[in-house]
Amino acid sequence: MILGIYGYQDSGKTSTVERLVSGLVGKGYRVATVKHTAHDIEDCARGKDTGRHAEAGADPVVLLSDEGAEISIATAVGIEEVVDLLQTGFAPDVILVEGLKEGPYTKISVGDIEPRENTVMSNPSDVELARYVEEEILVERTHRSLPGLNCGKCGFDCDELARKMVAGEKTRDDCMELSDLDVIIEVDGRRVQAGAFVSQIVDGTVRGMLGTLKGYYGGGVVEIRLADKRSPTRRRPDVQ
Repeated sequence: MILGIYGYQDSGKTSTVERLVSGLVGKGYRVATVKHTAHDIEDCARGKDTGRHAEAGADPVVLLSDEGAEISIATAVGIEEVVDLLQTGFAPDVILVEGLKEGPYTKISVGDIEPRENTVMSNPSDVELARYVEEEILVERTHRSLPGLNCGKCGFDCDELARKMVAGEKTRDDCMELSDLDVIIEVDGRRVQAGAFVSQIVDGTVRGMLGTLKGYYGGGVVEIRLADKRSPTRRRPDVQ
């Protein structure tokens, strides 16, 4: 999920972010943060290696050490590009954006600033904010377990169904696309949305091939594990 935290200068935005990050990380969540500022960003120290890289035209420039890495991007980018980079490269449970008042994502306001569009809370307590974020993370994870087709056959779109599942009002069995056929595809423990069409192809193809094998009778749950051929530590895949 993406959550913006905004307010006037010295309103307590950074302190709010600090407390929220500390609480979420303490519970095992992975958190990424983005700080927006209206001031100019200083380049890598001029005369230093990374600064010389940037002056030569490199973009982005990455400073890597045993303790971590810093990425400097000289080209003007929007919040969408930054969020996409974080989601693709690091897959955090939540991305907190401090200081950017506008944008299509969900936000909370801190201080006496006038709430902007998509603001869901103003000056929430630490407990209220943490509860909201954890619930939204759970909704997002639940949403990923659904086909993502928003077909409306269950009476809801996938986000609405996910929220009802989190609330205990519905289950995955209420998804009409999954009720008759359920093919689960996971890559490194992360579920990949298949949908009815792909599920039918995978189910028919796999069962058709298994039908030629001795000991397969067509019923029960079939589990096939494929190792990454490029991995130097890969082991022989298990077939059950």
